[in-house]
Amino acid sequence: MARPILIAGAGIAGACAAFELARHHDGPVHVFEADQPAAGASGAAAGLVNPLMGRRARPVWRLPQALDAVDRILQDAGCEHLLEGNGVLRPTVEPEQVDSFQNAAAAHPDLAEWLSEDAVREKAPDIRTCGGGLFIRRGGAVDVAALVRAILDAGKKHGVKLHTSSRALYWSEQQDHVLLEVEQADSDEHVIKEYEGAYLLLCLGQGYVNVPELTNLALTGIKGQTVHVRRPPESGDGPLLPLSGRGYIVPNDDGTLILGSSYTHNFDSLDPDPDETAYILKKTSHMLPGLQEAEILGVTTGVRVKHANSNLPIVGPLPGRRRIWTFTALGSKGLLTAPMLAHELPGYLQNPSIIPLDVEMPDLLT
Repeated sequence: MARPILIAGAGIAGACAAFELARHHDGPVHVFEADQPAAGASGAAAGLVNPLMGRRARPVWRLPQALDAVDRILQDAGCEHLLEGNGVLRPTVEPEQVDSFQNAAAAHPDLAEWLSEDAVREKAPDIRTCGGGLFIRRGGAVDVAALVRAILDAGKKHGVKLHTSSRALYWSEQQDHVLLEVEQADSDEHVIKEYEGAYLLLCLGQGYVNVPELTNLALTGIKGQTVHVRRPPESGDGPLLPLSGRGYIVPNDDGTLILGSSYTHNFDSLDPDPDETAYILKKTSHMLPGLQEAEILGVTTGVRVKHANSNLPIVGPLPGRRRIWTFTALGSKGLLTAPMLAHELPGYLQNPSIIPLDVEMPDLLT
C-alpha cells in the first residue's frame, strides 16, 4: 500500500481534496482538523451557488467547469439533497444594474434570464427591485457545513480518515516522504503523534497566520458574519428563493432566513459584532423590507482568506518544496472553486506543470 496523503484542515477545500485524492490514491488519506469539520469560514457561509457574481453579474472563473464540479461532487458523495437548486434571484438594487444584468442574461441564456419587475413579483411578490432582476436558473443554495461533513463521511469508503481535535504542529520534507507532528486531544490529555505521508496538503484557511511559509504568500483574512433570523410578518409571507443583491438572503424550510454578509478587514476578535449585525439587517431589508424587525436566532462568524492581489485560489507545492502543498485563498467563492480544483488535484500532484497559471504559486507567476 502506498504512503498516506496527509491533509491539514477540514473546511470545504480540505474535504473536497480528501474525497478526490482518496478515490485516486492507493493508500489512505488522513485529514487533521484542529476543531471540527467546517469550524472556520465554511461553517459561516450561506452557500450560494451563484455563478454570476458582483454588481455587474460577472461570470466566475471557469464557469462551466465550476458548476459541473459542484453537481459532480454532490452526486458522487450522495448528497444531492443538500442543494436547494431552485435558482438564485439577483434583484437590482440600483438602476445602473439593469443594463449589466440584461447583458449577463443575453451572454448566458443557458444559465440565466432577465425578469421585469412584474415577472419578479410573480416569482417572489415580497421582493423589492430597482427595475427587475436576474434569475439564475442553474443556481441555488447549499448548507456548506453539512456539505463538508457529508463529503468527508462519503470519503470514508475510499480511505479518508478524519482526525478531529488534531492540530498540525510541525512538518518536514524528506526525499521520498513528509513527516507531520500533530497534537491530538485524547480524553483529558493532549498527545503528540507523528505521521508519515507521501504528500502534505495545507488547507488551513485563517490558520495561515501561524505558518511562515503561508504568510509569505501575501494572504489576507477578511472577517465575515451571517445572521440567522426568523422571518418577520413585516416581510410578507410570499414564496422566497435565494437572493443576492445588497447582501444575500437564503430561506430555510422552517421559515427562518440566513442573512449575510459583512466584510471586515481589520479585526481583533472573531466574536459577533452587533454593529455588523445591524448593518446586515439594514442592507438586506432593501431587498426584503421588514428584516430590521426580525428576531435574531443566532450569529456566526468566519474568516475568508484570499490572495492580496487576486480573487482566485492558490494551489500547488510551496516554494522550494516538492511534497508540501497548499490549497488556499478560496475567498468567498469556495463553493465554486474547491470542488473543481480538488477534482483536478490528483493530476496536479503527478504533474505540477499542468496547474493553471491563474492559481499557481504567486512567486511562480510571470
